[in-house]
Amino acid sequence: MGSQVAFFELLINLHKKVSMICASDIPYQYKFLPNVNKIKNGFDKLELDCISKDCVCICLDCADEGRLNLDILKLKEKVFKIINIDHHLGNTDFGDINVVDSAKSATAEILYEFINQNFKDYMNYNIAVGIYTGILTDTGKFQYANTTSSVHKIVSNLLEFGVNPSEAFSCIYENEPYGRFKLIELVISRIKLIKSKKLIYSYLLQKDLEELNLPFSAHDGVIELLRSAADAKIAVLFKQMTRGNFKVSLRSTESCYNVAEIAAKFGGGGHRMASAYAQKGSLEEVIANLVNAVNTGSIS
Repeated sequence: MGSQVAFFELLINLHKKVSMICASDIPYQYKFLPNVNKIKNGFDKLELDCISKDCVCICLDCADEGRLNLDILKLKEKVFKIINIDHHLGNTDFGDINVVDSAKSATAEILYEFINQNFKDYMNYNIAVGIYTGILTDTGKFQYANTTSSVHKIVSNLLEFGVNPSEAFSCIYENEPYGRFKLIELVISRIKLIKSKKLIYSYLLQKDLEELNLPFSAHDGVIELLRSAADAKIAVLFKQMTRGNFKVSLRSTESCYNVAEIAAKFGGGGHRMASAYAQKGSLEEVIANLVNAVNTGSIS
């Protein structure tokens, strides 16, 4: 979303007609972003009818076409080009133009370099705070191994446009409804540790969110609590999406524990130390499949 609102601001200032689409609901943590209220959950009929060869579709931070929640083949037929801008190692290069650099900390970092090199005079607060948010979150608050010297140089430049780190941090990480603490309590009460595999995991059910009146995005950051366990190197959070359907988030604390390999076994992907996948089945089955994947030497 940080990349999306930043690119939207640039294109609007270049006098382009722009629509922002996101298949997911907007998490409450990011409601502070400029123009975030203009992000739509999908195309309306008028927009669909207007899509033509005069249009370009820009996909941001999207590792594969399945995450678009759109018919990619039909979309390619209708638009002039699809531009795929991403930093995930397993990106499928689904665009007509692919700008993919897995060495970057975030898609927002790629955008910064593009704007700084080509449209430097258009850089403003709205662009800067979007890019800052993308980098802040994708580096785990500047804690992950992808926090390079280049990242800090970029952030230093962004602050010159009025970005306030404490305000952004407070909106994202210090803006929790009371129910989220009860959610964390549930996660902690369900923690399992397999010391022999250096694995810690827990889970959330759909009914947990419903009973606490929380959106699905309330789970954001919860896995970092598991990741902080000294006795484990791999942290996993199982999140029930619908009945018999789970999203599985994985984190590792050392680069030698490559969780992207595990995610790939189940059709997912991501980064070496932060990945995810989706799987159907009962909670017990999904957990057993993950533990077995670790047991069979998927970590390297």
